[in-house]
Amino acid sequence: MKRWLLSLFFLSFSLFSDAQDFSKSMHHAFLVTRMAEKFHIQPAVLNDEFSNRLLHQFLKKTDKERIIFHTEDIQQFFTYQNLLDDEIIGRKTNFLQVVYNLRQKRLKENDSLLQIILKTPFNFLLQEKITKAEDTSYATSVATKQTKLYKYLKWQVLDAVVEGMPDSLTSAQQKKYVDSASAILIKFYKTSFQKAKDKTTPEQLGNLFCNSIALCYDPHSTFFTAKEKESFDEELGQTPLRFGFNLDADENGSATIDKLLPGGPAFKSGAFNAGDKIISIQEPGKQPVNVAEMSLQQLNSVMEEATSDKLIFTIKKPDGTTRGVTLFKERVEAEEDEDDLVQGYILKGSKNIGYISIPDFYVDWEDTETGVNGCANDVAKEIIKLNKENIHGLIIDLRYNGGGSLQEAIDLSGIFIDGGPVGQYKNKDAKIYSLKDVNSGSIFTGPLLIMVNGYSASASEFFAAAMQDYNRALIVGAPTYGKSTGQLVLPLDTTITLESADTKTAEAYVKLTTSALYRITGKTAQKNGVLPDVPVNDLLQNIAEKEKDEDYSFTLLPIEANKYYKPFPALSKEKLIHTTKTITDTSMYFQQMKAFEQWSTTILQQPEFSLKLEDMLRYKRKEQQFYTYFENYKSNSSFTVQNHQLRKQRLQASEMLTESDGETRALIADDPYISLCFELMLQMINR
Repeated sequence: MKRWLLSLFFLSFSLFSDAQDFSKSMHHAFLVTRMAEKFHIQPAVLNDEFSNRLLHQFLKKTDKERIIFHTEDIQQFFTYQNLLDDEIIGRKTNFLQVVYNLRQKRLKENDSLLQIILKTPFNFLLQEKITKAEDTSYATSVATKQTKLYKYLKWQVLDAVVEGMPDSLTSAQQKKYVDSASAILIKFYKTSFQKAKDKTTPEQLGNLFCNSIALCYDPHSTFFTAKEKESFDEELGQTPLRFGFNLDADENGSATIDKLLPGGPAFKSGAFNAGDKIISIQEPGKQPVNVAEMSLQQLNSVMEEATSDKLIFTIKKPDGTTRGVTLFKERVEAEEDEDDLVQGYILKGSKNIGYISIPDFYVDWEDTETGVNGCANDVAKEIIKLNKENIHGLIIDLRYNGGGSLQEAIDLSGIFIDGGPVGQYKNKDAKIYSLKDVNSGSIFTGPLLIMVNGYSASASEFFAAAMQDYNRALIVGAPTYGKSTGQLVLPLDTTITLESADTKTAEAYVKLTTSALYRITGKTAQKNGVLPDVPVNDLLQNIAEKEKDEDYSFTLLPIEANKYYKPFPALSKEKLIHTTKTITDTSMYFQQMKAFEQWSTTILQQPEFSLKLEDMLRYKRKEQQFYTYFENYKSNSSFTVQNHQLRKQRLQASEMLTESDGETRALIADDPYISLCFELMLQMINR
């Protein structure tokens, strides 16, 4: 009897050894939906439609490149297409168990295929192609998966090899470089695949499921565990802060700029923005180190091991352009030099024009009550310094500014108007609240011009919209990103209120969209962006993704206008638009930009791409011709860029700061958009 029971035990164990406990994950999943129902401003209904949405989102998160699952796996998953809402409500683990078992099986399969594929070095002389159809479909068998995986890896390696290949190599040097770089990259991808296999735990898959649920409400709602939050905070506290930026990993695992430290070297350079990718790092007198495919830890190590306090960073902007920027490590905290966080410059021509770039609407989180150390106050102090130089107008550059503190955007608006409402917002209770500048008086009353592009988002859009609605500023550039929602990070606890959320901790958290922002006019920039008064085309303007392109971004209906705001007289724009057209039609820079946009659009519309080195080099060289032109362009500006007197005095005491300042002023002087805005400002002053 005992032997029979023992045999039954082992039989049961073998049958259910692959069973995993997803009960905790499903409890979290249920809580995410309840939290969204309670706090989200436009919660989706948990029904069959939501279930279908969740299935697609989860598959995108678990196998974005479609190189793990087979078609038959997807068909099996789709039997749950209208059942995931029931799984969540009942805290059932059936679906996650099926996905986990199949994913583990396919990852092991990939590991075996990878060993076969990488036994032989890639031959980049073969005439092979990868089609869009192949890239966007699942494999139908192990054989077709091997082909798909082979082409995927070959494409990734070829793209990275050509990206970093020096120009003017002989055939022999080119082959040596390709062989060497390929070996390094193949090792990187082997490690990445191994990590993916080793790190796919039931808990991680469950967390991914919970995050997919959050993303089904809107693109800015997310789920994360307390441990993930703690690890993330620890990561942000490492070496990069010496250069004034924090790092995060993008969806491919590559290191990107996440935030800038106000007043730090990167912030003051005016060249860095959140979303920039670091391509290479170079110490003086040494060869650049290609870091484009490095992880956060590897990149941290490169900067930590640098023997020089001076590094040259090559960064890639979201629009594809690259630029080299010299940064010096700073060993002081930003608040020790709080008078120099925001830097203003004088564009000295026939008139003195102030120029201030704001990369981020930062705030001192330890002093949110007074706002003394926030972005708006720092800008105000800098404007006072510029006013002493007798500026006749002011240009504020919000290009690539992804947002930040809404309160700072409100306070910044107050610098340019004499009190009053600057916007409106609505919470789940549907009541409309007015956002006001409560301070009377304004610091700057002269002509104001605000520069924006497709990467200006959130708080940037709020400020630009307020100034536009008041007729206080001329908005110049490309339509902005189109995000007019606010989020709060809340503990995963349905008993909390918004007021008590900060006092509670939990084993998991959810960031939810809890408010919607509106302009004073009652309109919203959500999915629309702020449309500039004077449109100026930007690189990849029609290609870059915006809020309206994100999965499940929602539409906000207009509300009533605020009855108490009194705009200034309307700005006359016709002559300014005509001047802009004349300049852009005759400028080689803007003509090249149009040519690049047409060329890149044609490339993206191709149904297939070559895996041959010669073809990829031809494409990359053509692309690089455009980028080299843009990066080396010297604007024929009618002004020089100068510092105000206080900074001149500071620069005299530091050779390091003088060098960085020279680079920043050169970037401003050579920027064709700033040059254009200077000419527009002259017209605004003289009209």
